[in-house]
Amino acid sequence: MTLKTYGVAKGLATKIHRPGTAEAKTEQKIRDGSKTSDSFNEEELYWIKGPMGRGLQLEPTGKYVAFCAGTGALVFLDLVAHLIIKNSMPADQVPAEIAKYYAPGFKFHLYCSFMSRDQAIGLDLIEALVDLNKALGLDNFEATVRLSVTEGPKLPRWTPEYIESELSGKALQKVWVCGPPAVNEMFDKTLGDLKDKLNLKAHQIDVM
Repeated sequence: MTLKTYGVAKGLATKIHRPGTAEAKTEQKIRDGSKTSDSFNEEELYWIKGPMGRGLQLEPTGKYVAFCAGTGALVFLDLVAHLIIKNSMPADQVPAEIAKYYAPGFKFHLYCSFMSRDQAIGLDLIEALVDLNKALGLDNFEATVRLSVTEGPKLPRWTPEYIESELSGKALQKVWVCGPPAVNEMFDKTLGDLKDKLNLKAHQIDVM
């Protein structure tokens, strides 16, 4: 499980990330303006149950596309890491429990949007898989990364027109979306309007 702390006075992530020393507590008190930062209960317990939910529901073959923004990338990093493990092994040495998830014709295209390279989550892992596939001549992963602040060329914003142009003409198994509410809402409406044109059923669109 990954928890990102946003440095606010209240919230689960703040409690779990709470400092454990008197000096750190003082710094936290100054940082968040809280009057209760020095009253943390160091013996507080958290019970975490999982996994929960439906998961990504992958099939061994087909084209999968994901659009994620910010911390939404965390949802797909396990899949990226899984592909790195599989792709780095000779085909006849891939463990059966990994090989069963991927058959010829499987491809995952990950679209990511971050504020900047410094704030990008998991970008080193994503780029490692891109480089690995390029070196080995494999084609089961592709990444399109958009940075709002960059010295290089900036990719287009995710507009309904961009989404249609990127997804048209592709036989897609599933489209995932994981971003802030405004992004999810735009994709939900856009994909709902385009699902017939893209030949997608409702169960093939998952806005998280």
